[in-house]
Amino acid sequence: MLQIALVEDNAFHAMLFEQAVRDRYPESRISVYPTAQAYLRDMSPNGDDLIAVDYDLPDMDGLQLLTQIRAEKPDTPIILITGVGSEQIAVEAMKSGATDYIAKTGDYGATIPRVIKQAYHKQQLILKNRRLEEKARHADKLQILTSLISTLNHEINNPLMAVLGNVELLLEDKTFADETAIEKLKIIEASARRIQTFTHQMANVMSAPIRLTPAGPMLELPPFRGEKERVGKAPAHGTPCKKI
Repeated sequence: MLQIALVEDNAFHAMLFEQAVRDRYPESRISVYPTAQAYLRDMSPNGDDLIAVDYDLPDMDGLQLLTQIRAEKPDTPIILITGVGSEQIAVEAMKSGATDYIAKTGDYGATIPRVIKQAYHKQQLILKNRRLEEKARHADKLQILTSLISTLNHEINNPLMAVLGNVELLLEDKTFADETAIEKLKIIEASARRIQTFTHQMANVMSAPIRLTPAGPMLELPPFRGEKERVGKAPAHGTPCKKI
């Protein structure tokens, strides 16, 4: 069911418009406003599927009203209704954001439903293309993100393994008896293993499959493993790691 707003001060033309629409779309709802201000007072961001605006209004010309409506409702199809021989106005209307226009010619009644259908479908295609472009941008961002994570994982993990290896050698050295130093080494080891957990999570992101959703492509990440499910060797000497 289409919800259509018609801004038209001529009662006969408004009746003709309503009849032409209901003949083609019997379940449509049409709200008629005799002035631009009457419509602006009642305008809501999501209220109409389509808006038809007569150019020759008593309080404002249709181009001015069209510009105001387009600023508030950028995605709603808008049709400007002009008089016979108003091709220049129609051109200006299209430049100002009108989706289409209708001239009040002899076949005005027959033209109305056809132009409404075209304008509505045209706007739906514009919105669909916009969503597809947004999904494509999102996919590009994911690709950049995984590349960045791969680099970070490499740059962090390599020196981290060197730190852990040397700490473990010192802790396993039976001749190393400085208790204060051993305690500090265990703190370093605990901190390094926390970082190691995150590097494993980054590796999971790199290999995560991409799932297409209505909101765009998304990574299917595994559940995060916290401190109780650490990856790697247990701390040396069987001593629990201290939190820092």
